[in-house]
Amino acid sequence: MEEEPGQAIRAPQVTSRIAVFRAAAIAVAAIQLALAARSGAEEFWLISFLAWGGARLVARAGGDETPAFAVRIAGGVLLASSLFELAIAQQYQMGHRLAPLAGGLGLLLLAGGFLWVRANGRALVLLCLPMLHPPPVAVRELLDTSRATAFVSALFLRLSGVAVERRGTLLVLPDSSLSVGGACSGINQIFQLLALAVLAAIILEVTPRRAAWLAGSAVAVGLAVNALRIAFLAVLANRGETRLFDLWHQGPPALLVSAAATAVWGGLSLLVFRSGGGAPTGSATSATAP
Repeated sequence: MEEEPGQAIRAPQVTSRIAVFRAAAIAVAAIQLALAARSGAEEFWLISFLAWGGARLVARAGGDETPAFAVRIAGGVLLASSLFELAIAQQYQMGHRLAPLAGGLGLLLLAGGFLWVRANGRALVLLCLPMLHPPPVAVRELLDTSRATAFVSALFLRLSGVAVERRGTLLVLPDSSLSVGGACSGINQIFQLLALAVLAAIILEVTPRRAAWLAGSAVAVGLAVNALRIAFLAVLANRGETRLFDLWHQGPPALLVSAAATAVWGGLSLLVFRSGGGAPTGSATSATAP
């Protein structure tokens, strides 16, 4: 069979282009993360790191066509705006959430135009994760889990033999009471695990059924672990352990709760997948957030 002219060098060209793209993605991610670190928003920095890492893993070439000049201009503008947004703001702003997606989309347009954009839908979905975690204020108000957290916390306390009465979001113990406010509702924990569930589902290429299980278990584990934390805080408050209460409420040990939730969810997911056959090739990445 006669070989078409240029066909022999087409594959090396595409391979070279995707290698350059991945190297550029690492450089852009490093710059964005360095700029984002100045804002002090640890949750945003962490989820951006995971999003860029996952996007680089699943990125692939969409063809060997050279994008039009106008398309490259659009890509350059998107890329520059993503860096400019992070560079001018000393503190975390809502616009920061769009920076990873804008940077990734700009790189794809520069590398291969709209063909590469269509071929990298999974990578772009991962770069959308910073838009969801930490959850925006509107989402926290719409999906307020305070009552559910208070209900589960009261259940844990009763199972532990602690006398408690629940009045909405208020836990009433014999010598104290604890109100489960929006900041302690567990919505941050739930969205953190949901972000990891999306990351794991895309990178491991699981079936829709298993992807749904990852998301559902992330919500359940996030709610349960945070409810255990609230129950523990209620016991400390009832005993008058003010110092320990403050430490576990907003101090460094509070980070252990997030790490524990991630470890429990990751271990449970791995156990379920292995017991069901066709185990994934990896497990969810552990991450902590306040």
